[in-house]
Amino acid sequence: VNTNAILITSIGLLISGDWPKVFEFLVANPQALQYNVVTAITSASGQLCIFYTIKEFGPVVFTTIMTTRQMISICMSSIFFHHVISNKAMSGALLVFCVIFYQIRQKYSSR
Repeated sequence: VNTNAILITSIGLLISGDWPKVFEFLVANPQALQYNVVTAITSASGQLCIFYTIKEFGPVVFTTIMTTRQMISICMSSIFFHHVISNKAMSGALLVFCVIFYQIRQKYSSR
């Protein structure tokens, strides 16, 4: 997957003629190259964790993990940055959690 992304991006840069601009930018800003490498490594590591989680625990558990992570991010954002969460948004989040937990309950109660 990552190799294909690199190939597609490189081909796009070559076709558009932007490859020299990118190369010049990276030479002028070597720290940007370091940031890109770190981002690529963490992204690939994250994909491995995602594949492992789905393989070992299934897609419903993975969906629960990701939904919970997003809900925690939203709550932290509302606390730290004083973002307002509307009643409609809270109702939608509650509905999503209820459906996900119902699916988990059904899956494990059928065993």
